[in-house]
Amino acid sequence: MNGLTIEILNSEHYLQNFDCGNEDLNEFLKADALNNQNERLSVTRLVFADGHLAGFFTITPDTLHKGRVNISDKITDYPYEKYPAIKLARPAVDKAFQHKGIGRELLISFFATANFLSLKSGGRYLTVDAKSSAYGFYERFGFKPVISKRMEDIFPMYLDMYHIIDVAENRAL
Repeated sequence: MNGLTIEILNSEHYLQNFDCGNEDLNEFLKADALNNQNERLSVTRLVFADGHLAGFFTITPDTLHKGRVNISDKITDYPYEKYPAIKLARPAVDKAFQHKGIGRELLISFFATANFLSLKSGGRYLTVDAKSSAYGFYERFGFKPVISKRMEDIFPMYLDMYHIIDVAENRAL
């Protein structure tokens, strides 16, 4: 999709018209995202399509237990119980922009940002808690289910950064 820009959330952004169809996500953006950012718990990025708020995603540090990844994704001789990870948290697309490629662009932007962060501070894996309705979307991008960690309607998933480095390095932050 053309005309996309991404900005880090700040107090000047008008968020009240955003509606992704999920009240928890809407409320997070409008009431909690900036506070979490000010507390250095996470950073939220807004996705604009031709000047209109089309979506957002939040990035936060995470860890991934070694025993929860497939054998083919394990790091040989890693001495600690948990791998450093970067989490895609609370991604959402406004109802007016759903099914128009915004989610794909949002994810690719996350890849680019996570790659940059990984180079500066570490973080080999990407994680996301996928709703059952979004499971297939993440799977198409190479995410795998975390072993033995399913919740009711949430599927924790991970992706080894090495699988997306080429995509991430060819995108601007």
